[in-house]
Amino acid sequence: MKKEFISKQDLGVAYFPNIDSVSARQKLCNLIHDDKALFRRLSKTGYRKSCKCLSPIQLELVFERLGKPF
Repeated sequence: MKKEFISKQDLGVAYFPNIDSVSARQKLCNLIHDDKALFRRLSKTGYRKSCKCLSPIQLELVFERLGKPF
């Protein structure tokens, strides 16, 4: 099975389905940026605040820290 990139907006909606997609993305980004350990690990994989999508490796790091939303 081929692993795909996922947009931060889509992931944000998965974590926060009861708010609009822009707010969900922002809330997810705030969680990532406020968690210094997670942000540091993501940065080592090439993650930047301006990235629109997460790679499969980055997604796994988020899941390890925040749990799976689905």
